[in-house]
Amino acid sequence: MIRNYFLVAVRNLTRNKFFSALNIFGLAVSMTISMAIIMVVADQMTYDRHNSRHERIYRINNYMVDNQGRSRGGIDNATSPMPLRQELLDKYTGIEKSVRIKRGFGNNWLELEHQNVNIPLKGFFADAEALDLFECQLQYGDAATALKEPYSLVLTRKAADKLFDKENPLGLSIKVGDLGVYTVTGVLKETGNKSHLVFEGLASMSTVDNLRAHGKSGNDLDNWMDFWGGWNYVLLEEGKSPADIQSVLDKIFDEHIAADPNPDAYRAKFRLQSLTDITPGPLINNAIGPSLPWPVVYFLSGLAAVIMLTSCFNFTNLSVARSLKRAKEIGVRKVTGAMRWQIFTQFLMESVVITCCALIVSFILLMLLKPLILQLT
Repeated sequence: MIRNYFLVAVRNLTRNKFFSALNIFGLAVSMTISMAIIMVVADQMTYDRHNSRHERIYRINNYMVDNQGRSRGGIDNATSPMPLRQELLDKYTGIEKSVRIKRGFGNNWLELEHQNVNIPLKGFFADAEALDLFECQLQYGDAATALKEPYSLVLTRKAADKLFDKENPLGLSIKVGDLGVYTVTGVLKETGNKSHLVFEGLASMSTVDNLRAHGKSGNDLDNWMDFWGGWNYVLLEEGKSPADIQSVLDKIFDEHIAADPNPDAYRAKFRLQSLTDITPGPLINNAIGPSLPWPVVYFLSGLAAVIMLTSCFNFTNLSVARSLKRAKEIGVRKVTGAMRWQIFTQFLMESVVITCCALIVSFILLMLLKPLILQLT
């Protein structure tokens, strides 16, 4: 019986080609858009989840307060003062590792082997422990020492291919604008892991002291009132909770920020943000890379639901309009002994066939659009 219903449904659809194509195309487009939105959100849900210690890794954000230390509202900032790292490691317990990521590395003009060429390189200065904290896998080089020495540089595989014609560029040098000559000490392995930290190259943080000695960098590594120059990440010790470290951050605020005598100075307190809460996460200023805030996730989810509901209403309206032309068919079926549930099943089978055809078309469209969809962020 099901086979008969299916054959009749196919015949009805082929007999009414324009109506069938209209329904299939409308459903396919709405399914494609909805699945694309689901794909984007699902892709964001994979960011930083590959890190085996993601439950213990936090970023230190800052939020603005008044002279009495009360929050003034607004959006948090992802950056925090650079001296935080050493203060936490030297004077307090509960922090297993702490890593700074600093702005300022990279340039649009690089010199390769005494040639002046226009090749952009974007990245950050980072502490030596950054590769271990974020579990970056190196194809060439030693992760434990790659970012220890001044003027050391770790490149992504794509950046290495862009800059050099050698598979293994370890030991080769590039001149990055006025920031000096850097030696490649590591090349990252290409993996499918997603991270909120996006860069082409990481230079050693120890380079910043040398740049400062030559007047090419400010004193921001020691400036407690510079809330914008970089990002601080911490790995909590086993058994420590964010609340334990939050009390430490409040003490640091009292000692270094609240004590500033300038009444007009920007003041901010600190709070921890889990690594897996960065993307998707709350709307935040000075993000280190592309991220998808939760309000956008909710909006996209609602948009997908509205598009699918609209498509369903459109399908229903077209089916109802066409049902008037099928009154004779229904009458003949009833006269010949067809039960009500059998007629209902026949119409239901036609809807299922249309939906399956639309699903196949939508999968084809989705595969064609997939490379563009995953670059939307």
